[in-house]
Amino acid sequence: MNSVPLLDRNETHPATHARNRLADCHVNASAMLLHRAHRERRMSMGLQPLVRGLPGIKITGPANRRVAGLATDSRRVMAEGLFFALPGRRTDGYHYIEEAVGRGATVVVCEKDCWVPPKVTLVQVPDIRAAVAQMAARFHKQPESKLQLTGFLGTSGKTVAANLLHHFRKERQPSGLIGTLSYAVGNRSLPAHRTTPEPVEMYALLHQIHDCGLERAILEVSAHGIDQGRVAGLPFQTLALLNLTPEHLDYHGSHEACCELEAGFIAAQGKHLRHLVAGIDDAEVRERIERMELPSRTRLLSFGLAEEATFRATEVRYSEKDTRFTLHWPEGKLKLVSPLIGEFNLQNVLAALAAGYADGLTVEEMGAALLSFNGVPGRMERLEEGQSFTILTDYMHTEAAYEKGLRMVRSLTKGRLLTVFGCGGDRDPRKRPVVTRIVAEQSDLALATADNPRSEELSSIFEHMREGNEGRDNLRFLADRRSAIAEALAEARPGDTVLIAGKGHERFQEYADCVVPFDDRAVVREILRNREWRNR
Repeated sequence: MNSVPLLDRNETHPATHARNRLADCHVNASAMLLHRAHRERRMSMGLQPLVRGLPGIKITGPANRRVAGLATDSRRVMAEGLFFALPGRRTDGYHYIEEAVGRGATVVVCEKDCWVPPKVTLVQVPDIRAAVAQMAARFHKQPESKLQLTGFLGTSGKTVAANLLHHFRKERQPSGLIGTLSYAVGNRSLPAHRTTPEPVEMYALLHQIHDCGLERAILEVSAHGIDQGRVAGLPFQTLALLNLTPEHLDYHGSHEACCELEAGFIAAQGKHLRHLVAGIDDAEVRERIERMELPSRTRLLSFGLAEEATFRATEVRYSEKDTRFTLHWPEGKLKLVSPLIGEFNLQNVLAALAAGYADGLTVEEMGAALLSFNGVPGRMERLEEGQSFTILTDYMHTEAAYEKGLRMVRSLTKGRLLTVFGCGGDRDPRKRPVVTRIVAEQSDLALATADNPRSEELSSIFEHMREGNEGRDNLRFLADRRSAIAEALAEARPGDTVLIAGKGHERFQEYADCVVPFDDRAVVREILRNREWRNR
C-alpha cells in the first residue's frame, strides 16, 4: 500500500506531499465515503456513452469498456476505473498514469499523446477539464438537472452566508451543502478538503444529495473553482455575489482578472439564472452589476445598507454580543436580532436572507431561525472560559478582511485590542507588510507569529512583514504561535479583546516537512483552564 498521503497532485508539488498527512485525513475520509457509495450503488457505465459527442476525441484501444469509477488522483483509482491525467500548475497527472494503471485503471483520459499498456484504453481530448465535467455529470446521471442550485461567490463571507442559508432551510426545505467546512449530504457530514471540489467529487456529492430525497443544494463557489472548471456545466437558479476585494493575486495575476472571472461566470449562466443576489455596498460589485446585461427572466435582488438595496438594513445597533436592525424588503419591514457581530456579518446575514427569499422562504421564518444560528467555527467565533475579557478567533487572511475585521472588533472593544496574527508561507509576499500595518494600526498590541509557514523559512516571512513597519512599539514577533497566544492572554485585562486571526477553524499547522496538530481554539482553552487550575 502506498503510504503517500492523499493530496490533489494537480495543485500541489510532489515535494510538499509529506507535510500534508493531517490535512489529508479530510481528503481520505471524503474519498473513502464516496467510493463506498459507488460500491453500494454498484455504479458503472460504458465508455462509449460516457464520451459520446465530446469534441475532438480520439480513442486508442478497446472502446467497449465498462467504467466503474472516475478519479483525478491516481491514489483514488479503483478496479476498472477511469483516470483523468489533469495538468496542474506545478505538476502533471501525466506523470501518475503508471500508478493509476497499477491500481486498476483500464481507461486513461489525457490531452497529450502518451504511452499506456496495451490492455489500457487511451482517450485523448483537446480540453480535459471540460471533458471531466461532462463525463462526471453523465456518470452520475446528471444530478445537476434534478436539483435547484444556489451558489455564493465573492472574496469573503461565502462560508457564513452559505451555512446560514442551510440553517434557514433546515425545517421546511432541507438542502445539501458543499463548502469550506464540510459537505452536508442528507444526515451525513463529510469532511471538506477544499471549498469547491473537482467535478468528479462534485457530481458524486450532488448525486448523493439527490439520492437522500433533497431537491436543493447550496454551494460555495471559489474563484479557483471557476477558473479550473470545477463548476462547469452546473445550472444555478440563484447566485449571490457578496463582494470583490483583492485575493490570491499570485494565482489570478490581477484583481481585474479575478473580477472578470466571477462576472463572466454569472453571465454564462444565461437562461438558467432566476435570481442574482448582489452586495451593492461593495463598489466593485455595484460597478460589475451595472455593466452586466442580465436575461429578462433574471431578477436582481440587491442587499446592503444603501438606500436603494432590495434587502436593506436600517437602525443598526452593533454590540459585542449581537447585531440588531430593521430589515426592509419589497413586502415590508421587520425588526431582527442576529447573534453574529459586526457589519461584515450583517452583510452576510442580508445575503442569506435575500437568497432564501429568492428560493421561496419567508422573511418571517428566516428571522425566527436566525436567533438559533450558532455561528460558523472560526468565523468571529467567541471563546468563553469564564474570563473577564473577550476572545475571538477568525479565519481572516486578506488585506480587506483584516481591514474590516479589525475595524469592527476595535469599535466593539471597551478596553484594548490585542491581536495575534501571521502570514502564510508560499503565498503572495506583497500583502505581508500591508496586513502587518493594518493590524499594528488597529491594535494596542500586535503579536506577529507563525501561521502556516509551509516551505518558507519563518524568518523570511517575518522579514517581509517588517518592511515599512520598523519602529512600531506595539508590534512584537514571536516564532511560536502557542507562545504568542499565551502572551496575549496573559496581557489581557477586563474589557479587553483578544483576537486570534488567520487560521480560524483549521486544526493543523503546516511546515516544510510535516503537519502538526494545532487548533487556536483548543490552545486558548488549554491555557485558560491550566491557569484556572493553578489559581485554585
